[in-house]
Amino acid sequence: MKQELNSSSLKEGLQFLCDNDPELKALVKKRKGQITLFKRPSGFEGLINLIVEQQLSVASAKAIFGRLKQSITPFSAKAFIKTDEKVYREAGLSFQKINYCVGIAKACLSGDLNFDSLELMSNEEVIIELTKFKGIGEWTAQCYLLGCMSRKDAWPSSDLGLQVAIQRLKGLKTRPQKLTTEEVAESWKPFRSIAALILWSSYD
Repeated sequence: MKQELNSSSLKEGLQFLCDNDPELKALVKKRKGQITLFKRPSGFEGLINLIVEQQLSVASAKAIFGRLKQSITPFSAKAFIKTDEKVYREAGLSFQKINYCVGIAKACLSGDLNFDSLELMSNEEVIIELTKFKGIGEWTAQCYLLGCMSRKDAWPSSDLGLQVAIQRLKGLKTRPQKLTTEEVAESWKPFRSIAALILWSSYD
């Protein structure tokens, strides 16, 4: 059920995608097979990391999350709840994201959010479960599947970087929206995570 992304499935997925999509094959060849992995810690830390990353540049998000990690030790839901709001603000978190993160921490402590249970769920079930919580939309849930759970067929279709990369790959006049990126990626199943990694690598 989990369909994990590992060295074996990465190799298999690259071969599958190259065999089935000439444009992706050309992109992989151009990159000389060098694919940047998207990896985040699992559990509370990884989910908070992704919330911080929402609608921010990679550099800004990395700086903010780095400051949070320095200030909150250990980086756990319990420690997070006990932290003064001033610390969040000084790290660079917006009021909205502070509310989201505190809400996630409370859900973890109450047992409403159980990361071990997520491991037993299908991709669709994980998305349904995570998006119950305020501040977690489909993009965050899909990125959690890909970066924190290493699922091989996650697809964050609303991601700006993926949309721009698909526009370039397919020679589209305009940047595709969520539904179009889902249609384009249909033939990449069950290795859409790997397709996302290839496209992100080209966008970087």
